[in-house]
Amino acid sequence: MTRSVDWEALCVLSRKGELLAALKIAGASFTPDDLEEMLARYAKKLAYVPKDYADALLDSARVQIVDGYHRMMTAELADVHANMRLFGSWKEFARDASVRTTGKRLAVLKYLIAAYTMYIADSPAHPVGTPFPGGYAVELHEGVYYCPVRAVQGEVDATLCRFCPAVQSRERDLVLTKEQREFVERGEKLDNYFFNYHG
Repeated sequence: MTRSVDWEALCVLSRKGELLAALKIAGASFTPDDLEEMLARYAKKLAYVPKDYADALLDSARVQIVDGYHRMMTAELADVHANMRLFGSWKEFARDASVRTTGKRLAVLKYLIAAYTMYIADSPAHPVGTPFPGGYAVELHEGVYYCPVRAVQGEVDATLCRFCPAVQSRERDLVLTKEQREFVERGEKLDNYFFNYHG
């Protein structure tokens, strides 16, 4: 049975609290079997990917799909957060979802989870740690989400990347190891401190 969502009705919502309530109602029609089917389909796509990389991608997909669904269904917002306005791209996201999910129940579920993740939780569609070719991954650093493929959104999962709150990884993120970046940033912070406060 295809679960349909009235994306046009969701499109007019403007506050996080009302969107979360609507996502929970729509999400309640899905089952654990639907989540497992999504994972199984994703695993099939990884059949020809090297095993270690495929395993890491599947782990991230489980966080994205299963954990994302459970967070969506159990989330509660404080009044101050419930009254926060949705990002301006919400209407475009809902219109895009309306077109891309027609008659596709698992696509509906994917978009519901993505809507929660990006517009309620303010997190990237791909969870922190999701690996990408070249040894790069989605990272959270000082409150900012960085994605190594954000700039090439037309080539990688473009339907969600355009709406994702992550920003493109900085060049140093792609060249230096995490430890090297932290060392450089500590030096920059010290320089800033001595220049601005003791200079």
